[in-house]
Amino acid sequence: MLKKVRTLRVLADENRLRLLLLLRQRELFVCQLIAVLQLSQPLVSRNLALLEREGLLDSRRQGKHIFYRLKKNLPPLAASLLRSMAQEPSGDDLFARDRQNMDLFCRRFLRGAECDMGAVKAFIEYKSKKNKEGVNYGKIGQKNVH
Repeated sequence: MLKKVRTLRVLADENRLRLLLLLRQRELFVCQLIAVLQLSQPLVSRNLALLEREGLLDSRRQGKHIFYRLKKNLPPLAASLLRSMAQEPSGDDLFARDRQNMDLFCRRFLRGAECDMGAVKAFIEYKSKKNKEGVNYGKIGQKNVH
């Protein structure tokens, strides 16, 4: 029972859920997550470490990058919650935008397999500029002006 309560506490944070839902799609490294979620590196790293300690993530180091992915055998409670959230109609929710932003970042700003803070800064500036222009990319490549 205590393990389930701890898992629920970990899953009750919006930023950690955003991380898990992105990692449900594919293995990612920290700078990709920083760019897409537009959260600070310490916050992203702290949440990833907590998720890993709770047994929800695996990590591997490749050079200076640490790659994270969902564990193959998630605890049933976590697996059920993530499956349910991923099946929700996406509409204009934060999680759908995160997925779209990840696709955009990987297509336009990720230079090969390497990710550096230059790419992260360029992506954040790009998103900031688009937000100031009142442009919302609801679907990749489809421009909606407010």
